[in-house]
Amino acid sequence: MKLQMLAKTILRNLWILLLPLPFGLQRLLASHPDWVEQVYVRRFFPLISAPLRTLSSIPPFSITEIVTILAPGLLLILLYFLFQAIRHKRWLAWLKKVALPSIWILTVIAWLFILLHGLNYVREPVARSFSLPVRERSAAELADAARWVIDQATIARLACEEDPTGVFQLQAPIKTTLRQANAGYQIAAKTWPLLQGATARPKSVWLSHFWSYTGITGVYMPLLVEANVNTDQPEYLLPATVDHELAHTIGFAREDEAGFVGFLAGISSPYPDYRYSSYADATVRLLNSLMATDADAYAAVAKAVPAPIWRDIAAANDYWLQFAGPVQETSNQINNAYLQANLQTDGVHSYGRMVDLLLAWYEQNNQQQTLPEALPS
Repeated sequence: MKLQMLAKTILRNLWILLLPLPFGLQRLLASHPDWVEQVYVRRFFPLISAPLRTLSSIPPFSITEIVTILAPGLLLILLYFLFQAIRHKRWLAWLKKVALPSIWILTVIAWLFILLHGLNYVREPVARSFSLPVRERSAAELADAARWVIDQATIARLACEEDPTGVFQLQAPIKTTLRQANAGYQIAAKTWPLLQGATARPKSVWLSHFWSYTGITGVYMPLLVEANVNTDQPEYLLPATVDHELAHTIGFAREDEAGFVGFLAGISSPYPDYRYSSYADATVRLLNSLMATDADAYAAVAKAVPAPIWRDIAAANDYWLQFAGPVQETSNQINNAYLQANLQTDGVHSYGRMVDLLLAWYEQNNQQQTLPEALPS
């Protein structure tokens, strides 16, 4: 009898060990990225993520959004019952009944997060697994790559459509555009096999307009292997966002690397909207880096950007300006804290490292392409 009671006590309190263990495991394996890459990411992660990715892709709506909407209501219900328990002096018994299951739920969530996303933060850097020559670059190298990317954006823009104001608009409805994303990954995977497996259905968020107040364009829910996209954002940015979130579903957790992987998928897409979105997004990133490095070089390269692309960029800036405020600042701080907690020490600035990967990829490929006539003004 005593042994049974002891066993029950141990099982009931096992969470004390299990809850912090996954985060300790992440930090322990951070010093063994080669093992994480070869054993966990390439062998184990596909086995556990594929079933969830398939299941979460069945409904056409965002499960993450539904849960997010319902969560405050569930919390209020719990607080109501807690208040009633306090009123009737039964709060201690109520806490005993609720606290332990809640802690075990948190323990399961912690393990799911680490296994489905957290360990992917400590895999081999993409620079190594893709054999990219990442190094410090001169302003001249940055300018050279920016000119080439602008040329490719110019070519891609010719095959795209505009609204009456001359701003880029998607050629297909949102739902169709979201479904087109996987095609780019399938083609890109022939050259970069690590891009295989991007079969998730990207989800449009119903409350996208209000979501824009956070300044966030997409969210990956690792517990569901679900890619969620803010579809109210400027349309020229949307395909690049979709590709970025899909990169998370196949194991690329770091933001700069997900952006780069999304870029590879986007420029490989058979759909002009995806190619243009990827090159245009890269154009903005490279120009911003060049401006911070050499203002004169930036001014010279910026002249090569045709008017239609500037219209798209200006329209996007106007869009985001209307949502600027404390909500966006708070959201940025939360995202920064989340990234730092997952060993991304530079937080939201890690997004900027995508430029290093772009420059290394450009050096490695150094593609040359004959341009068509310039875009009309």
